[in-house]
Amino acid sequence: MQEKHIITKDGGFIGIGKTAVLNEDFNASEFKKIDITKVTNIPVTGKKISLVTSHPSNSYKVEGVETVEGITILDPAEFWKSSKYLVITVR
Repeated sequence: MQEKHIITKDGGFIGIGKTAVLNEDFNASEFKKIDITKVTNIPVTGKKISLVTSHPSNSYKVEGVETVEGITILDPAEFWKSSKYLVITVR
């Protein structure tokens, strides 16, 4: 997503410890629109995921044991309160 200028690396010291953050001038057309009141399961597959956008940890649950299989939104109002966008890095 860095090549599409959706996320950027911020913070750290001499390139170490930087974290991914949502770019301030990203292209909103790169995102899929959903009805946030109805969609409670987001399919994501990978060994490890990290949410770039801010969402309270008690408002969702990561599904899967050895491999992540998706995200279940437990409290949609709380989950989408901080950010109307969801950006996930997958490894």
